[in-house]
Amino acid sequence: MAPDEGASTPTEARLVSGPALRGDAGPRLLRFLLEQGADEFSITVMALQDTQAPFADAFEDELGPHELPPARRPVLARAGGTATDRVIRRWRYTRETLDRLLGFLDTDIVHCPAGPDGWLEDLVVYRRGEIVLGIVSHEQEGVLRLTTVELAEVAALDIPFEVTAKWTAG
Repeated sequence: MAPDEGASTPTEARLVSGPALRGDAGPRLLRFLLEQGADEFSITVMALQDTQAPFADAFEDELGPHELPPARRPVLARAGGTATDRVIRRWRYTRETLDRLLGFLDTDIVHCPAGPDGWLEDLVVYRRGEIVLGIVSHEQEGVLRLTTVELAEVAALDIPFEVTAKWTAG
């Protein structure tokens, strides 16, 4: 499907679990979203207060040139709530930034272990300002918001999903 084909097509929300996105499944899904027109992402860069954080600093240095101005975007609510809008940090979502991002996420796009060097949480991928993939790292799950056709294509990529989410808003 071309990136603009689903522009006015309704989306459906589906749960994706952490285990389903480990290994090469997570990167496959992120590349698929790029092909479908995803154009920006947000991720929370974390560090312990008053502590050197070389991992977080390296992420900031590597992705800094691709950072966009803060903007109001939907963010996932927790514990069954609805998505709410808030001003967030965001970066361009391109082949280059995806490759750089994957270098920091290793083999798990859902969970980056907390540690003294810093860590990343809650990856959200947007298309035209709307969530197409939102991860709640603490809950080890996320939500896909795609068209019926795109969901079928994700299933064909052997990336399982479910109809309802325990913690994230659908």
